Amino acid sequence: MTRIVLKNIVKNIRGKNIFNDLNLEIESREVTVFLGPVGAGKTTLFKIIAGTESVDSGKIYFDDVEVTKLPPQKRDVAMVFQNFALYPHLSIFENIASPLRVKKYHENEIKKRVNEIAELLNIKHILDKKPHECSGGESQRASIARALAKNPKIYLFDEPLTNLDYKVREVLRFELKKLFKEVGATVLYSTSNPEEAAALGSRLAYIRNGQVLQTGAVLDCFRKPFDIDAASHYSLFGINLFEGYCKIIDSRKFLVIDDLFEVDVSDHKFLESGNEYFIGIYPHDLKLRKSSNEDIQIPISVDFLENMGSELIVVARSGNFIVRLLVSGLENLSELMNLTSAYVPLSRLLIFSKENRKLLKGDMPLGRNTN
Repeated sequence: MTRIVLKNIVKNIRGKNIFNDLNLEIESREVTVFLGPVGAGKTTLFKIIAGTESVDSGKIYFDDVEVTKLPPQKRDVAMVFQNFALYPHLSIFENIASPLRVKKYHENEIKKRVNEIAELLNIKHILDKKPHECSGGESQRASIARALAKNPKIYLFDEPLTNLDYKVREVLRFELKKLFKEVGATVLYSTSNPEEAAALGSRLAYIRNGQVLQTGAVLDCFRKPFDIDAASHYSLFGINLFEGYCKIIDSRKFLVIDDLFEVDVSDHKFLESGNEYFIGIYPHDLKLRKSSNEDIQIPISVDFLENMGSELIVVARSGNFIVRLLVSGLENLSELMNLTSAYVPLSRLLIFSKENRKLLKGDMPLGRNTN
């Protein structure tokens, strides 16, 4: 399919700088998920790739061919929005068929193609309906079907599940994953939801304030976040953050977090005695029980539980720090309320600079701890 290269992209909207010297490469046939907060620049970036937004400077290439000044209709790109963007006066059939009619397909071919796609997305029963007669999930399936009918080189999905309720999102997420494998095209998908990013993408591009700060395999990025803010966006429940300092004890180097716990970091030259650091732990990496002699024990006092359906969030305190644990909803509630300790594998500690909040170390090798 198509490899996308953006070089030195600059874009200003109403005097506000959106992108300043943005450079990015997206490989052919990959599903790249753009994860970032609202206002990060995801939608503007997609519009620039689609050609509905121009750039102030910089160049865009599809497979080494410059398309910077090509109009949208000549870029062979299909875009699915979060607000469905269907023609209200047309039936679902005609909405899906519209890009085929523009290309002057024969009527028999149009019927065949629309019915095939409708069957793939389980919407054959709504082809005669107008958009206002359909549910949100049905309308979004119709939007996706219209994009598929175009059979483009590049698909852009701009937060397509945002306006749907939880159950519909779960079903469509599963269907999209299957769909991406079947079409075998270059797919760009934007979201502010890390679960969607992990479920749908083979690669991740973390975007914030108009900058793509981190790219790579999704799980690699989640395990080694660019900085504290990135780590917070990579988890639905944020990240547990402790402040500690490095000191020498008995000729070995330790990270000391108040009087709560200590971690032997003698093998890590990047940590200097006397300096302060942030220690990050994802809520899902904290466990209720010790599973290894290398696990670090963290004393906690539970404040309350948050019911998330199939899971629970245990909100606790450890000294002056707030701690969240993600646990199975099958756990005994009284046992959870009486927890006095949580455990984390040493390899799951993330160490960040106190000065710039950037990651210094992720996936620490196992070593000695003092618990």
